[in-house]
Amino acid sequence: MAAVYLQEQGFEEYARARRLSEEESRQDPETEPYRSKYKARELLLGLSEALKGFLDESQAEENVELTLQLGEVFLHLGSNFSDTEEVPTGEKYFSRCADLLQGHKLDQRCVNTILTCLNQLGILWVSRSEPEKALEMLQEAEELYKIYMHNVGQPPLQLHELLSPDPFGSPKSRLAEFEKTHTLTLYYLAQTYPKLGDNEKSAAYCHLTLSRQLQSGNYQPLDWATNCATLSQYYITRDNFTQGRHCLASASCVMSQVPEPCDEVEDGENETGREKLERRRADIARCWLKYCLVMLQESRQALMDDIGEMDRTKQKDLAEGRAVASSNGSHNDDKQEKPEDPENPAGADGPARHHGDEKSLLRFESLELTLEDQVTDRKVTDFDQARGVFLVGQKYVNAAKQFYVLDGHVTDFVEITQDWSQLFRALSFFEQDFERRCKMHKRRVDMLQSLLSELNQQHYLLVCRQIMYEIAETFSEMLDLKVAIAETGDERPTIHAVKKINTLAQQSIGHYQMFLDSLRNADKEMPKTFNEDTVRPALVAHFCVGRLYSKFLTSDPQLKLQNMSKSLDHYQYLVDYCTSHPDITAAVQSELEICTEMSQLLPIQMEKIRLTLT
Repeated sequence: MAAVYLQEQGFEEYARARRLSEEESRQDPETEPYRSKYKARELLLGLSEALKGFLDESQAEENVELTLQLGEVFLHLGSNFSDTEEVPTGEKYFSRCADLLQGHKLDQRCVNTILTCLNQLGILWVSRSEPEKALEMLQEAEELYKIYMHNVGQPPLQLHELLSPDPFGSPKSRLAEFEKTHTLTLYYLAQTYPKLGDNEKSAAYCHLTLSRQLQSGNYQPLDWATNCATLSQYYITRDNFTQGRHCLASASCVMSQVPEPCDEVEDGENETGREKLERRRADIARCWLKYCLVMLQESRQALMDDIGEMDRTKQKDLAEGRAVASSNGSHNDDKQEKPEDPENPAGADGPARHHGDEKSLLRFESLELTLEDQVTDRKVTDFDQARGVFLVGQKYVNAAKQFYVLDGHVTDFVEITQDWSQLFRALSFFEQDFERRCKMHKRRVDMLQSLLSELNQQHYLLVCRQIMYEIAETFSEMLDLKVAIAETGDERPTIHAVKKINTLAQQSIGHYQMFLDSLRNADKEMPKTFNEDTVRPALVAHFCVGRLYSKFLTSDPQLKLQNMSKSLDHYQYLVDYCTSHPDITAAVQSELEICTEMSQLLPIQMEKIRLTLT
C-alpha cells in the first residue's frame, strides 16, 4: 500500500513541495512573502500523515524504509517552519527527525539527513544565544561523520533520493554532497566557538573549512577570499605573522580569480555586483594594512626601552634571532602557536592525519602565493626593514581608499586614515634622526586636521573626539622631539627653536581643550561625573595639558608664573576628581601620583619666583 501511494501520489506531491519551496517562492509578492512556502507545507504535512498511517500497517522491512522517509519529511518541515520565522515549530520537527532516525545513524540511506538535521539544530540554538546546546549538536554531527566514514565509508544517499521514484545520485555526487554537509558542520563550529570564548578553536575550524572548500572547488571565490582575510586578523593578534600573511596572500590570490561582474543589482542585494567586488577588494586591502601596522607596532614594542626609545640590547637580540631564523629556513623568528587540527586532536583516535608536518596543515598548498614575498613575516629591527613594511601598508591605504571615499563611507574612511596615521607613528620609532621623525608626525597632523575639518562634529562627535585627541598627542610628540633637539647642543636654543617649541605646546593644548570642550553638556558646562568611556581620556587630557604648560620656554617670570598656575589648575583638577570619585583612582593611578606630587611642589616653586619679584 505504501509503495503504491508513493509511486502514484506521494513522490509527486513531494516534488511539487520542492518546486514551491525552491523555485516558485522566489516569485512570491512582498505582500505574501511566504505564499509558496505555506503551500509546500500543506503538501509536506499531508505526506507526513500518510507515511505515519502506513507505518502502523507495514511489515518490519518496509517499516524501516518508511521511517527513514518520514524522518526526511520532518527535516524539510523543520526547514519550512524556520524559513517562515516559526522557529519553535521548526525546532519541534528537527527534533522529531533526529529522534526518529536515532537508531539508524549509520544507515547509508539517511546519515546525510541526520547530519543536515543536526546542523540545522546547531544553527537554531546559536540564533537563540545558547551556544552550549549548539555545540552539542554540531559535535554530534562531526563525530557521526567520522564514525560513518570509518565504519561504513560508502557514499550515502543524497537528500531527496529517498523521496524520489528512482535513485538519481552517482557515487561521486553522493560523496560530494556528504562532504559538503560535513564542511557546513565545520563552518558552523567555527561560528559557534567564539560565542563560547574559544577563538583558537574557531580559527582552526575556519581554516579547515576553507581548506576543504578549496580542495572540493565548492566555494564562492568572493566569500572565500573575504573569510580567509578575516581569519588572518586572528593570527595577527596572536603574533603569528607567518600564518596571517599566508591567509592574506591566499585571499588576494583567490580574489584575483573573481571575474568582473555586471553592473546590475542582484536579487536580495542592495549594491551591484561590481560594487560588491570593489568593496571586498577594499576590505582585503584593509586587512593587509592592519597586518603591516601591527607588524610595526609589535616590532616597536619588542624593541622599546622604559622611555619609549630604541633599546640597543633588545635590537641586537632581535636581529640575531632574525638571522638564526633565516639560516634555519624558518618563516618566523617567534615561537608560533599552531592551532590543533580539529579533525585530529592530539592523541585522539580517528582518521589518519593529513600528510606532511603540522605547518603544512595550515597552508593552502594549491595556491600560487607570490604575494607572500612582498612583506616580511618577522619583526623588523631597523629603519630600512620598517620602511619596507610601511610602504606596503601605505600601498594598501591607497587601495582601500579607492572604494572607501569620505563621501558615503565616512566611518570607514576615518578608520583607514587613523590607521595610516598610526603607520607613520610606528615607522617614526625606527627613525633615529629627530628632525626627520618630526616630519613624519607633521604628515600625521596634516592628514588628521584635514579630515577633522571635513567632518560634522554634531553627527560624528565620537570620531571627532578621537581625532582631536590624536592630533593633540601628535603635537606633544613633536614638542618633545624639538626639546630634545634643542638640548643636544651646548648653546641656548635659538629664538626660532623657542618659538617652535612654544607653538607646538600651544597647538597641543588647543586640541586637548577642543576635546575637553566637546564633553560639555547642552548648557556648556563640564559634567561633574564623566561616563565610563570618557573618564580616563578626560582626566589624562587634563594631566597632559598640565604637563604642556610646564614646557613653555620664556624668560618672563610673570609668564612663567601664569603657566605654572595653569599647570597647577589642571593637576589639581585630576586630584580633586579622584578624591570625589575614588572608584576611578585605579584607572589613572600613575597620573594621579604625579599630579598629587606636582600640586604640592608647584605652589612652593611659584612662591620662590614671586619672592624674586619683590
